[in-house]
Amino acid sequence: MAIWLAHRLSAYKAARLARWLANTLVSNRSSPLVQSIRLNQWVVRGENATAEELDQAAREVLQHAGRCVYDLYRNMRHPERLKALAPETPISEELVARSRDKSFGAFVVAPHLSNFDVVLLANAYRGLHAQVLTYAKPTSGYQIQNRIRAETGLDITPVNEASLRKAVRTMREGGFVVTAVDRPSKRRKPELRFFGHPAPLPYGYVRLAMEGGVPILVATAFGKPDGTYGLRVSDPIAIPGHHEDEDAVRENAEKVLGIIEGYIRMAPSQWLMYYPVWPQLFSEVPG
Repeated sequence: MAIWLAHRLSAYKAARLARWLANTLVSNRSSPLVQSIRLNQWVVRGENATAEELDQAAREVLQHAGRCVYDLYRNMRHPERLKALAPETPISEELVARSRDKSFGAFVVAPHLSNFDVVLLANAYRGLHAQVLTYAKPTSGYQIQNRIRAETGLDITPVNEASLRKAVRTMREGGFVVTAVDRPSKRRKPELRFFGHPAPLPYGYVRLAMEGGVPILVATAFGKPDGTYGLRVSDPIAIPGHHEDEDAVRENAEKVLGIIEGYIRMAPSQWLMYYPVWPQLFSEVPG
């Protein structure tokens, strides 16, 4: 349905629809989706927002999500349109060049900020080389996105033992591996501190970077007022220690998460995280 609408609505009508949907969804505070967004926004905004401010924050998140979905689905099969949506910058040029430099392997990790898919696809069409680790059981929407990603030349690999072994080999050989790292898991204990609270976030990527002997780069997208998307990339983050040292793994993961916190604070309404990152704090959220 989202793809069908994206090809039939003008940008103006799509924005109006996104605004209406956001208002409608947020009017139901008991919705698990809305509860999760309000919780996450309450934490990243400093835990002092009122109930009304959280409603507005949730509306902004959902409206930005609508813009991102529209731009991705309307343009994902049009390389030149994608590149226009995510214009080339010195930062993106350097990332593409590093991905092709076999003397510089890295693990590139990303939070769910803004339209990372558009930025990733645009730079893949400019020559970005990378293995992308994706969810083991993707939804139909993710399956479509993965097919489009693969058409750009990116190596799309759902997470399993074989793809993780391949990731280590790719990095050891000077390649890039890319994955998202801020989605919580119900099966995981809240071990990592994120915005000052324990969160059930993954840290296997740190272990893989240690095994590969490479630094981590944090890459984030951000939406601009002119309707395009930019890219931010951290300096290389050294990951010392041994991959079997649990304390070292957690310490390095929290170092990476600290950098991600800074990027989220720059644009909290563009953090498109629909799962509760701190479920133990639900009772403290106003409203």
